[in-house]
Amino acid sequence: MSFLPQSSLRALGQTLFPGEAFEPSLLNQASYDLRLGEEYFLVGTESPQRLTEGEPYLCLPPGQFALLTTYETVDVPESLIGFISVRTQFKLQGLVNISGFHVDPTFKGTLQFAVQNLSSNDIRLKFKEPTFTIFFADLSDGAIGKHRNPDRNGISLKHVQMFGGNSVTIANLHKEVDRLRMLITIYGGIAAAAVVGILIKILLK
Repeated sequence: MSFLPQSSLRALGQTLFPGEAFEPSLLNQASYDLRLGEEYFLVGTESPQRLTEGEPYLCLPPGQFALLTTYETVDVPESLIGFISVRTQFKLQGLVNISGFHVDPTFKGTLQFAVQNLSSNDIRLKFKEPTFTIFFADLSDGAIGKHRNPDRNGISLKHVQMFGGNSVTIANLHKEVDRLRMLITIYGGIAAAAVVGILIKILLK
């Protein structure tokens, strides 16, 4: 298995990224940077949402799980396999890919990344900004045969259900701790006053 260099990626650009999505400036020595797509899903919300040119920013608080999509549609030939990753600048901020790390031969569609913010700070992403990276490698034993996966675009109900439920983030936990601390302070003071009142009554008898 050998990875495709920049020259091969450039030659196959329109094949690997059909339509008008291929952008030569996103080519690296042996990889291609994928941009953040419009559709995303934050665990703890009711349904997927969309970024727009007018509202292009997405904020992931500490601990947040999310499903992100790519702007590009990827069309992997039967003789290649893709390997995907979050770009280093976001990894260093604490954004981790917790889904698969490869793209099967014959896959066609937008890619989805299940990610989590493992840092203690918010991570901000922007619509159509390079966020992910994909590498392509030749299959050493040749093509696998003409088995085409169904086109996959957008976040499906299945994935929303898989990642459904409340997201327990560090920020949420901090708020809950603060709330409990306030309740303890209030009710603790009331309880202490009640105990003191009872003791005074006992002593005065």
